[in-house]
Amino acid sequence: MGRTTLTYRQRLELELERWRMFRRTLLKDEREVFDSLVGHIYRYSHAASMYPERDVFDLFIMSGLLSHEERLRILERELRREMNIGARLAP
Repeated sequence: MGRTTLTYRQRLELELERWRMFRRTLLKDEREVFDSLVGHIYRYSHAASMYPERDVFDLFIMSGLLSHEERLRILERELRREMNIGARLAP
């Protein structure tokens, strides 16, 4: 028997299709940022797929927030190391 429910990736593709016109109206550099965000969001597909009852947009947002948090931590680590300002940055 086949699958009766869509996978998270399939649901995400449908959600992104709904945002197609929004993406199209963005300026070129904004579109690149949007596409980059979507790329980062796909990295969390493994976790999002564990919550089929959640709205796909909620999972989209949470994945984006996790991606940003990860990138901020990397930047903070680099700042602490390169500028030796660890004491001035909040944990």
